[in-house]
This record gives sequence, C-alpha cells and structure tokens, in this order.
Amino acid sequence: MQETLSPWIADAAFHADVAYLEKLWQRTPIGAFDLPLIDLGQGPPLVFVPILEHLEFVYARQIRALSQQQRVILYRRHESRTRTTDISERTAELLCVLDTLNLSQCDLIAHGDAAMVLLHFAIQHPERCRSLIIIAQGADYRISPHPLIWFLHELYLRLPIERFLPASFLRRTVIKYIVAHKKQNVTTPALPFHLIEEQFCKIDAWPQVYKFSVLPVIHNFDIRQQLQSLTMPILLINRADDVLSPEYKTHWLAVHLPHCVSYQVVKGKERFFMYSQAAQITPLLARFLSEGTLSSDPVQ
Repeated sequence: MQETLSPWIADAAFHADVAYLEKLWQRTPIGAFDLPLIDLGQGPPLVFVPILEHLEFVYARQIRALSQQQRVILYRRHESRTRTTDISERTAELLCVLDTLNLSQCDLIAHGDAAMVLLHFAIQHPERCRSLIIIAQGADYRISPHPLIWFLHELYLRLPIERFLPASFLRRTVIKYIVAHKKQNVTTPALPFHLIEEQFCKIDAWPQVYKFSVLPVIHNFDIRQQLQSLTMPILLINRADDVLSPEYKTHWLAVHLPHCVSYQVVKGKERFFMYSQAAQITPLLARFLSEGTLSSDPVQ
C-alpha cells in the first residue's frame, strides 16, 4: 500500500530551519542599534529585507540554498513598541545596513510588508539596486473588507487600543488572513496554523509592535504614481489567491513596472509560500539572479 504524504510542512523540518537561522545571527553595530545580522557565502551580494522579528524563517530555505553560490545577507529589524517607526525610517534602516557593509549596489529581495519597504527604498535610492525580487506585494495595500479594515486601523493608530486588546486575539486574527486560501489547494505544501502561531508568540508585546512597527508601514502604502522610478530589473511572484496581496493587484503592478522581467503566479495555501514551496520558488530566484531573465508568458 502506497504511503500518502502530508502536504503540510512537518514540525521537525520547520524547527530545524528556524534553528538554522538562529545559529547564524551575529550582533552587528548598524546605526544606533546592534542588530542581529546574517552574512553568509561569497559572490554577488543578495540582501533579504526582513519582515517582523521571528518571521525571518520565510527566507530560511532560500538563504541555505543561495548562499552556496553567492553572498546572502539578512538582518533582524529593530521593532518599536513605544514610538512610531514608519516606512521612511525602515528605508533609512535598510540604507544604513548597506552603507555599513559597504554595498554600493546589490540585488534585494523582500516578502510582503518588507517588500513595501524595499519598493520605497528603490524609489528613493535606485542607484543602490542592481535588481529587485518582490514576493506577494502589489503597489498599494487595501485588504478586504475595505474600507472597514482601513477604518479599524485608523482607530488603532489614534486610540490607545493596544493597552486593552488581547495579544492572542490580534495574533489569531492576523494569522487567519495569512492562511486564507481556496479549498481546492488541498495538495499544495503549506505551513500549518500552529507553526505560524508559534513564531508570532515569540514577538514580545505584539499589540504594541503591531501599532508602532507594522501599521505605520502598511496603513497608507501606495506607490502607484511613483512606479516610473523603478527602472531596475524586477522579478515579481505571487500566489493565485493571496488575501493580503490579491493577484489582480500584483498583475497590475507587473503591467505598469518599467522593467518587470517576469511575473510568476504559483498555487499556494498560505502567505508564506516562499518558504513552504521553496522547491518551486528557489530555482526561479536562482535563475533570475544568475541570468537576469526568466521565460514566462507576456504580462498583459
């Protein structure tokens, strides 16, 4: 009798990838902070722009694979819990990392919220970007049901709601958006809810981080009128039914970018498909980085 393989990422494999990154962190003076930094491999530099602390696992499998052929860099960003850290400060943080490492130009890759920072950075500092890889992010951020979610975010920013909102409620609400998918994607590899929640639970004072580190970046993100500055080669990847970055929005971005080398849409069962479907995603990245091209259907 043939064994049926589970499409879910196994706990042991996930924990091994998390441990792999944790062992690589080295505290490094970056501007006003000592930030955990991974600097691995030799060759052309590829900088991974971080999302929330403890969610860097999304890049783990690409770091392991791509560091065999080039230099890969990832830093753990400084989360704010008492004051607003907006997209301009995140952009300055990324610039400080590049300056500290004497990287005059490099390839950069970012997923989701981190891609907002990277796109903003590339508009401000195009000369520092050899190429961009954008995963699961469009040119603006409007999630369903809009404008209700926008209004709730506005209240959260203006009122001291973080003092009363249970971290568990906010955590599970966010993760439900992350794991939302169409029912037919039953065989696609994915992370189960409990492993994502496990990493979110490591974020200290999550309601405060959400207010001061997350919302200031995502709440009013919209670069639709600034795309002509993004003349560097760009690889854009999304899954077919992402709730936070709907495919029609990334398709629009692909059409309007001056130099979108390739737009790839993959099946997926949760937002962190870059990690859970690394066997499919990593070869796309490797080929783009080595050749600067990818064959795909023309974006129309």
